[in-house]
Amino acid sequence: MFKSILSLVVLVFSITSIADELSGIDVKSSVFTNSIEESKYPLHIVEDQSITDVNSLGENLENLPGVSNADYGPAIGQPVIRGLGGSRTKVMLNNDIVNSLMHLSADHLNNVNIQEISHIEILRGPSSIFAGSGASGGIVNVVTNVISGDKYQNNLTSYDYYSVNNGFGHNVTVKRNMFNTNFFFNINNKKLKNHNLPDGTKLESTLWKRTLANSDYKDQNMIVGISVPQTWGYLGFSFENNDGNYGIPFHAEDEEEEEHEEEEEHRVHSKVESETYTVKGQINTIPIFNSMDFSLVDSNAFIREHEEGHNASLDSNMTAISGKFNLDNDSYERRFLVEYSRTKSPMDDAYIPPSISYDRSISYFQRNIGKPYELDMAVRYESNSRDQKIQRYGDTSLNIGTSLLYRLSESTNLYLGYSHVSRSPNIAELFANGKHGPTQRYERGNNQLSREVSRGAEIGLTTEYKDFDIDLRVYDNDINNYIYLKDRTTSTAGKTDADWRQKDATFKGYELSISKSYNIANGLLQAKLSTDDVSAVFDDDTYVPRVNPAKTVLSLQFDNQNNESFVTDLVYVDNQGDFSSIETKTNSYVGLDMRYTRDLRLAGSNMRISLFGQNLTNSSQRNHASMVKDEVPLPGVSIGLQLSMDYDL
Repeated sequence: MFKSILSLVVLVFSITSIADELSGIDVKSSVFTNSIEESKYPLHIVEDQSITDVNSLGENLENLPGVSNADYGPAIGQPVIRGLGGSRTKVMLNNDIVNSLMHLSADHLNNVNIQEISHIEILRGPSSIFAGSGASGGIVNVVTNVISGDKYQNNLTSYDYYSVNNGFGHNVTVKRNMFNTNFFFNINNKKLKNHNLPDGTKLESTLWKRTLANSDYKDQNMIVGISVPQTWGYLGFSFENNDGNYGIPFHAEDEEEEEHEEEEEHRVHSKVESETYTVKGQINTIPIFNSMDFSLVDSNAFIREHEEGHNASLDSNMTAISGKFNLDNDSYERRFLVEYSRTKSPMDDAYIPPSISYDRSISYFQRNIGKPYELDMAVRYESNSRDQKIQRYGDTSLNIGTSLLYRLSESTNLYLGYSHVSRSPNIAELFANGKHGPTQRYERGNNQLSREVSRGAEIGLTTEYKDFDIDLRVYDNDINNYIYLKDRTTSTAGKTDADWRQKDATFKGYELSISKSYNIANGLLQAKLSTDDVSAVFDDDTYVPRVNPAKTVLSLQFDNQNNESFVTDLVYVDNQGDFSSIETKTNSYVGLDMRYTRDLRLAGSNMRISLFGQNLTNSSQRNHASMVKDEVPLPGVSIGLQLSMDYDL
């Protein structure tokens, strides 16, 4: 596959050498439109200044309304949208499918590097229909500048330090434009030791701890990219390599074990390796359509879990092809999307047997633009198959979605959305049979599982009232054949027995945010209060397991004319008393995060100094969405420093 990709790159680059001059095309990425700024949907945009280098993807997003985090240690944090995570929240990279083992289990790394991010798009609820299977909760689209149609102008070097785990990070990015061609190079690494715990944390009923064993993390990542913008479009190629090693913190040995942390035989850990080749481009001179976006991704992700007396590996080889045809005018936007992916999973002594998955889809999306409304319609046909030596699953489905945005006034919008979305079970849910160390389960799949069918409805209102911006969303999501992991009272090989089952469930919730800006002295103060909650109940009135409780966030950001910024996030997470029979209650907590940033001009370059604190209350915190939340508490207070320099070569 790599040879074919390389041949394609050489061929097209040969053509571009006699093509048009650099046009400066502004290439933007968005799930629906070419301009995310124009989107009126339940969409959050997280800019790069708000993204913390060391933290997981889920931790970077967990303070947003309707978004939470499933935490399994410093390296593993999966985004959860409206109570739905894993295979129901689709993580994408520049609108492309990500080859990630996170969809098999929440304890796996999501294989998305958060170093070189332009911004992150979070799309919730029915409006995520265009992304298809795996998006019944929503979409997290990570947008980077690796392949770009804009002329590169700067480079970046940064250093990070974190006190909670005596961690260091170093990131170097070089971006150059030569011969009307963009060249991109990034290398970064980080090394974190076992993190400190809040004072008085108990890992067992009588055992007090200061650090969490096997919570260390080492990672090295390299990205190379090249892209050529032309008047007819653009073409780019990228290669990414990742080599990581993270502890499995469920195994909480005595603190004396820390002295052996560099000796592999004394650590319970997972080793991660991945390679991804991407060809991506756009053609804007094709008949009938305004443009066509295309991508070809070839990726291999590998995880080996090391546990005393047991090693297992999970391997995922994915090839994905997509083409999006765009047809726009002043009154409508139309998208035709064709996607194909093949994922081969040869496992070695793993809890999942070797298997092959095929996913094929054809989608149509249309947005009618009128006054005073916008009407969206989406249809997606899918064909999915999961093949194992002695078992096979196959299914087809038709997914539909519609939404209406009605402008009641210049400052008030009403949003209505509905979707009917199916999700085929993954290979872990179908075929698992063995020990899974990070979750401490002996998992058994169920080849009789049916596809999930989600019927989601949402109503939203955005308005301005006396200089306050108000955003309210209320939703109801009925899921037939909801698939979940059910713990038993028995055990096998020292692990809790658990098998995959399904039952009808209903997810109901709301999201509310109120914000206001104030001109103070020589700066601007922005205040935002947000709260959200979701209730998830089976049809027999029992609670769906591992659903995070309600949270309230007060955010204050002050920017002054001296290029200084002060950000404070005060977070209250309620107790989760609505828990299933296989869980325990999770207590409430209050967290406080702060960041001070100063931009300077030094020797002709831009320098940024950031001083930040996390969990400054040093409160004991547990993540209810995690299967190991009782054994893996969140870190204690941390003080960090980041130095970065943006410069021209």
